[in-house]
Amino acid sequence: MYEGNNPIALHSREWLVDSLLSLMGDMPYSKITVRDICNKADLSRQTFYNFFENKDAIIRFCIHQCYSEMMENLTESLPVKLSDITRQLTETLYENQKLMKLIVLHGLDHLLEMELVSVIRVFAQQISTAPSENLDQYATAFLSGAIAHMILHWFSDENPVTQEQLAELLCRILTGSYFQIENEYLIKEAYRFHSN
Repeated sequence: MYEGNNPIALHSREWLVDSLLSLMGDMPYSKITVRDICNKADLSRQTFYNFFENKDAIIRFCIHQCYSEMMENLTESLPVKLSDITRQLTETLYENQKLMKLIVLHGLDHLLEMELVSVIRVFAQQISTAPSENLDQYATAFLSGAIAHMILHWFSDENPVTQEQLAELLCRILTGSYFQIENEYLIKEAYRFHSN
């Protein structure tokens, strides 16, 4: 992927991104071709492949940009608390709701989850006291799946909770203070009910 800062190249990349997002508003994602994107952007296929491997790479780039923006905002106010992370995540996603709604509309949750894995790995490296590569992979898989599905639900819900409510809920879940089983009897009853 292009890493330079040539203004013409950056504009071309932006036109390709805008073209795909515009096309996604008009037709199914599965029907959009690289040629369609290039025609809409008025750029060559060679230019496309200078920046992106395929159209999925454009979506992943957009999601990555959201997370980069979030990380940049977080580093401005160190030290960072979990509540800061969940608040910044929901703010960033809300600011990019057009992209998120297109992801939901076209069933591209796997791309959202793939990019979440990268972000969670960065956080895990910062806070893990006794890193275990194998355990970290399981923890990352759990968190990325859970958070991705929460995001997808938020953007597909007809009556979504507010950013603040979602940030608080996510913080409570991650700290273990949302789901609490206070009685061993409840666990046995839940198991018995599910077994029948």
